[in-house]
Amino acid sequence: MHIERLSPNEAVGHILMHSVVDAEGRKAIKKGTRLTPEHADRLHALGIETVEVAVLAPDDVHEDAAAERLAAALATPTITMTRGVGGRINLQTRVLGVLRIEPARLLALNAIYGITLATLPNYAVVAPERGRQQIATLKIIPYAIPNDLLEAAERLARATPRILDVHPLPHWRVALLISGDPAAHARLQRQFEPPTRTRVQQLGSDLATVVCVPHTEEAIAEAAGALLATHDALVLAGQTSIMDWDDVALRALRAVGAEVAVHGAPVEPGNLLALAYWHSKPIVCAPGCAKSLSRNVVDLVLPRLFIGERLGPREAAALAMGGLLREERRSVAKAESNLS
Repeated sequence: MHIERLSPNEAVGHILMHSVVDAEGRKAIKKGTRLTPEHADRLHALGIETVEVAVLAPDDVHEDAAAERLAAALATPTITMTRGVGGRINLQTRVLGVLRIEPARLLALNAIYGITLATLPNYAVVAPERGRQQIATLKIIPYAIPNDLLEAAERLARATPRILDVHPLPHWRVALLISGDPAAHARLQRQFEPPTRTRVQQLGSDLATVVCVPHTEEAIAEAAGALLATHDALVLAGQTSIMDWDDVALRALRAVGAEVAVHGAPVEPGNLLALAYWHSKPIVCAPGCAKSLSRNVVDLVLPRLFIGERLGPREAAALAMGGLLREERRSVAKAESNLS
């Protein structure tokens, strides 16, 4: 593609580079329009002698066709696309799930001249409703791009693992185990159960069981073993956070055969997170910040665990970049008041 300044008649069949306005400043012909003889007549009537147009080479692909081809290459069984307009196509999720991105290949795709793909953050929870359906927007920058560049982009898009995909969230039965002084059980349940239930439900699962036990190794181990045998995941919360690799709660989990994989995460709120696994079932040892619906470490790990990821020390360390969480613009106080 190259740009030429041509008379209206010579410009017919080419793409108008910039919008043309009439004497009152109103848009007469929109940029990106492929000019027709009628447009040429309109330009003559406006007294315009020449216009800048994009002249496509034989191997150039128009922006809309290029966007449609690349979007089709990016699509998966869980990702659909909108109709292309002005070289832009939005990618949307078909399912409630977690967005997975391959950062290196996303960078490689965006390094190809004329192609941009902007996405939601990696591991975002997305859904076909509630305004969470758009996961990415694809934009072809010039009015056309060479076919060889487009083919290179298509190869990147079709490679596996995919540049982006939505992993469906399963429907799980989740248990909440709360440990603490029996005199504090009612208060602790009021604090931990509502936000935990909300988080689990937002991921398409159910908080099926809530159990309170004394904060002893024996009581926690007995309850954890029973709950893990009958549920898909366990959230463990307590009157006190887990302060050491050999603290009471983690000793109890080891006693029932769980593997403790993580203690401590570079996330605030949520530094005192611990993660363990009983066979393939995840156990989230939630710190005190889980009492709030404000975004915290539980929101970072729970969706990933629910799609089957096994998070260990390396994955926990990787949370450091962006781990200082700030309050997002949502009415947390109002949501929490509705829970009480």
